[in-house]
Amino acid sequence: MNFVASAFLVLSCSARAAAQRCDVDSGFRGSYFRVGYEQRELRKVFTNLEDIPENVRTRLDEYLQEKVGSAFKERLRFEEGEWLDREQLKEQFPSVYEENANLGSYDLTFFFSDTEKGLKAFYTKMRLNEDGSVNSEIGLPDIRSDPSKAEIVSCQDAYSIAASNGFPSEFSLASFEYSAEEKAFVWIIIDSRNTEPDNPINGKGTYKRIEIDAKTGNVVRIEKETIII
Repeated sequence: MNFVASAFLVLSCSARAAAQRCDVDSGFRGSYFRVGYEQRELRKVFTNLEDIPENVRTRLDEYLQEKVGSAFKERLRFEEGEWLDREQLKEQFPSVYEENANLGSYDLTFFFSDTEKGLKAFYTKMRLNEDGSVNSEIGLPDIRSDPSKAEIVSCQDAYSIAASNGFPSEFSLASFEYSAEEKAFVWIIIDSRNTEPDNPINGKGTYKRIEIDAKTGNVVRIEKETIII
């Protein structure tokens, strides 16, 4: 999920009422396909992987096995997917086709949970080409090569780490993400109190955030973020 946009919605509510809620529901669930109402008949939404061709499903299964291993793969749940009829899109709406040319044919959403650690659900995406080859990798660490990357510190521990770094618990809100830069899961704690940006910019508010490696508990970075919508 785009954390900036989600933070704006969360911060619109009472920060104190939501502080230290450890039933975190995070991640991006929207579609990457750039199609509109006129192209609706060229999109097929499905909630069961049995609805996609067997050869595509086989390649997907092989990819996930290689990426996260059998143990974590059992924890991964399929949420929803979309198939885009690229041939008809190219024929009927060539300009829209160009916008989607590099996005593949299948847009898939998965999720997993770790409720004991305060993670209700983390949603993540990937895309496949028409033949089932990977167009865009799933937003997860390489857990098969290092199973410990699936182990996370708890949401409450993340709040405690943030508090020791100047993020008062009564004003803090948590999110959970996959960091492609760190190639690891991270807890993100945001201080819901507005602060001054380092560089003046028009926005809906500037807030401090801390990023914590979800495996080790180490602080990755502390920075300010301005919400622009």
